[in-house]
Amino acid sequence: MSTLFGALTCVGMYLFAFVLFQSEQAALWTAILTLANQLLFVQARIGMLDTFMFTFIIGGLTAFCASFGHIPGLKGKEGSLLSLAGAFFGFAMACKWFGIITWVSCVGFFVVTQVLHQRKIRLPIYLGENGFQGSQWKNLSWLTFIIALVILPLLTYFSTFIPFLFIDYPNPNDANWFTMQWKMWDGQLRVVSDHPYNSAWWGWPLMIRPIWYAFDRNALNPNLVRGVLLLGNPLLMWGGLVAMLICFYDGWIKRVHSAFIISFFYLAFTFCWALIPRKIAFYYYYYPSGMILSFAWAYLFWSNQASTFKLLNGLRWWILLLSIAFFVYFYPILAALEVPADSFTLWAWFRSWI
Repeated sequence: MSTLFGALTCVGMYLFAFVLFQSEQAALWTAILTLANQLLFVQARIGMLDTFMFTFIIGGLTAFCASFGHIPGLKGKEGSLLSLAGAFFGFAMACKWFGIITWVSCVGFFVVTQVLHQRKIRLPIYLGENGFQGSQWKNLSWLTFIIALVILPLLTYFSTFIPFLFIDYPNPNDANWFTMQWKMWDGQLRVVSDHPYNSAWWGWPLMIRPIWYAFDRNALNPNLVRGVLLLGNPLLMWGGLVAMLICFYDGWIKRVHSAFIISFFYLAFTFCWALIPRKIAFYYYYYPSGMILSFAWAYLFWSNQASTFKLLNGLRWWILLLSIAFFVYFYPILAALEVPADSFTLWAWFRSWI
């Protein structure tokens, strides 16, 4: 199932890129880049909740942004798209509570834009050629919004707990929706022990401390080892930070729609960890943010501004080829291939990667 949802995530990346850039070629380029970024490959081969959560997150973001009404063929379907997004957000939250960040961000985004539009306040950002006035959200009622992005996500979330109600609990009070929520919250607060791969959120973009999911020696030949390291593609992760800075500038200063959307959700996914009250954290928490970097790269090479520079048109294919080459290089420690024990310095470039 992890592999299936990993494949669905790649489809979601394609669709979200198409919504942002309205180009099939740009969407396909983004999907291939995502396959080479190493994060999706490793997560799709391990049974962790993050893989399932992000599938629903990217599906929800695609439907949410498609509801702006700027894609031919989707006008008039804004309410249905928001409802689809709400259902996806509910399922994402049911996988991991990090999904709440996406849900709250989109709800806040909708409320702020609608209130400012109704008060005819000029905004420092755009949703399209004509700013927020070009968004079809202006045709939606607040009741539609509440049903789609408030009630539906909550109903979807709590519906996933229905099977628990049929379990024969020793204590009947445990078979309660709200008791379950409190027990989960209390369990999160009790996670206080240290861990060898504990890392700080501010170090994740720089890949200071990645995490080994597995490491074993060959019982018959101790000189052979194999392991799985969750490590982003260095070219895409580090270079993606430069691409994201360009998105920040174009989105918040030049008011470019796609750049703002990309940078907005990267900020939400990354800096929320500065506020989340969790004592220990791991590099895989950066998975959603790392995936968003693919869109920053796509913006750099496929936006309207990039099309005016012929150098970027050719460079994007070199970046794609180099990213695939890096993926092939790191493949042995992504897929648990047996390698000589003294060869790990080929991939563990820094001591903190061990």
